[in-house]
This record gives sequence, structure tokens and C-alpha cells, in this order.
Amino acid sequence: MTRTRTAALAAVTLLTATSLLSACGSSSSTSQSTSAAASAPAASAAAPSTAASATGSAALETWADQVCTQVTTVKTSITDIGTAVASGGTDIGASLSKQFDVIKTNALTLVTTVEAVPADASSSPDVTALKDGATATKASVDALGQSVTDLVNASGIGKVTALAAVGAAAKSAGDSVSATVTSVETALKDGQSTLGQAFAAAPSCAALKQ
Repeated sequence: MTRTRTAALAAVTLLTATSLLSACGSSSSTSQSTSAAASAPAASAAAPSTAASATGSAALETWADQVCTQVTTVKTSITDIGTAVASGGTDIGASLSKQFDVIKTNALTLVTTVEAVPADASSSPDVTALKDGATATKASVDALGQSVTDLVNASGIGKVTALAAVGAAAKSAGDSVSATVTSVETALKDGQSTLGQAFAAAPSCAALKQ
């Protein structure tokens, strides 16, 4: 009888210990799940910085592509007006006025774009040179516009002198655009800078690579 009671007590003790171990295991599992869930937001919180970096890089590349496109457009339009001056014509004043309106718009667009450089590269020395070049281009284009106006208002022999002045102003404007192109080429050669990499990746800048 004593042995039976002792065996029964041992069985109860074993059952109790097993229940306690099971309860501890369940508590530990719950704690681990809670800890894992708490750490999940931290992992996802790191994602926005990577996305922001990619977006910034894409914005800079888009900007660089616009700059190269617009520089080329301004250069081509100034070359065209220079060709028109050399060709002459019976109504050269009106013809050059129309061409200048295009040049003026293109030059203003270029300056606006260059000034809107994304923050990623705003402190680059190459950006400063590029801004200076764009500003100089705008000033030379303004001078070209004045020479075209003088041609339109000229009469008689004065038209010959005024036409020559337009040709000289067109050359000066072309030189200013070339200086801006040189600024882009300089940035392209600097493959280590953020700006240089953006220009190198921009499709329209390929023609400016030397």
C-alpha cells in the first residue's frame, strides 16, 4: 500500500514538472515571436534611405541629360543664324528676328535648367563653372538680340554694317556656348565626382565626350 502511494506521488510530480516545462517553452516561443515582430519595423525603416538615394541619382542624371540636350540645341541655333547672316537675302532682318526668338528661348531654358541643379551636385566646382558658362551664354545671346534689332531698324548702307555686327555677335555667342560645352566636357572627364558620373550616364551627353 505504501509503495502504491509512493508511485502515485511520483507520477503526479512528473506530470507537474512536464506541464511546467511545457509552459516555459510556450512562453519562450511567444517572447521570441514578439521580439521578432518588434524588430521588423527597424528593418523596413532602412528601405526609404536607399530609395531616396536612387531617386536622387535618377534626378541628377535626368538634369544632366537636359543640360546636354539644351546646350546642343543652343549651339545649333546660333550656328544656323550665323549661316543665315552669311547667306544674306532680301528680307534678312525679319528672317534673323525669327531665328533669334528661337535662340533666346533656348538660351533662357538652358540657364533655368543649369540653375536648378539637384542638391546632390550643387556644391561641385564643375557646377560653378557650368553656371558661369550658362550665364555668359545668356549675356552674349542678349547682345546678339540687340544687334538683330539694330539690323531691323537700319536702312540703306547702314544695313550692311548692321548685318556685319550681327555676324560678329553670333560668333561671340557661339564662343560662349562652346565654353559651356567645355564645362560639361570637364565634368565628364571627372569620373569620380557625382556630377561627372551623372553626365557620363546621360544619353544626350555622349556626343560631348572627348
